[in-house]
Amino acid sequence: MRTLSGDQSVTEATYQVTGASIVERLQRSTLFLTLLSLALLLVGCAIPGGGNGTTNGDLSGHIHIVGSTALLPLVAKAADQFRQHHPGVKMDVEGGGSITGLKAVTTHQADIGDSDIYADPALYPDPNLTDHIVCVNMFTLIVDPHITLSSLTTQQIIAIFTRKGANWNVFGGPDLPVVPIIRPATSGTRALFRKYVLGGAAESGHPLTTDSSTGVINAVAHTPGAIGYVTTVLVNPTVRRIGIDGVTATVQSIKAGRYKFWGYEHMYTLENGSNATTAFLDFMLTAEAQQLAQKLGYLPVSAIAGTAAQAGAKRLLFSSVLAVH
Repeated sequence: MRTLSGDQSVTEATYQVTGASIVERLQRSTLFLTLLSLALLLVGCAIPGGGNGTTNGDLSGHIHIVGSTALLPLVAKAADQFRQHHPGVKMDVEGGGSITGLKAVTTHQADIGDSDIYADPALYPDPNLTDHIVCVNMFTLIVDPHITLSSLTTQQIIAIFTRKGANWNVFGGPDLPVVPIIRPATSGTRALFRKYVLGGAAESGHPLTTDSSTGVINAVAHTPGAIGYVTTVLVNPTVRRIGIDGVTATVQSIKAGRYKFWGYEHMYTLENGSNATTAFLDFMLTAEAQQLAQKLGYLPVSAIAGTAAQAGAKRLLFSSVLAVH
């Protein structure tokens, strides 16, 4: 598997050239360029599909992208912007979860598999599987708006999601049953949550039938006493964000190494993909796409520095621990 994150002087000679010789040279150059243009035009007309398959010589083709619902908002909007530059490219972007994305790309059912987690080489051994890290995503706990707590400790969160705390009054909240909303096994966000918040403990609670970040928000918003976790990008006023150990998901808390529920966002491909796929992956790292990412609430990889960067290096080194078995 491959991861993608002496002076020389030229002296110009001086010539004495008459006005007539300059005109003669220009005429010869113009004739040469005209003949060359005509030859290229004839070649293009003679070869079916010449000029990259479109009338204006632009990219063409079809890009199918499947995977992480946490990365979906960025990829969908970036695809719209990419199509404005390359109208000859058709793009299909859908969610389904990180594991679904990894399976889709490794079985040639998609051109790009989006994932919140690293691909475990034991599960995805294809040496041509290539990781393109495009940004950093922050995740947060969310609760039913009637739960007024501002934060939970790690031990309280573990108790809630392992069903050892059944009522909110145990944690200083209202007299209301706790209803943990559980992501499906296809969720990369669930893998990050289990590893970095629960410390590997197995979850139990009310399972969602499909892997959808918006589904988590809807379930928490309409279920009294509910608690779940989701990318900060999608949080809306129908739910309340709460911190972990008194710390909330912010750029500053991640940079300081105080907030642990975050991860890199990956776009996986197999080598030798189409020109259109390669161009889109390059586009994801352009200033235009990275500015879009920041506007939506994602972070550029360069924003993670200091202690957080060291933590990120460990995540790179021990990527296989995030595999979902």
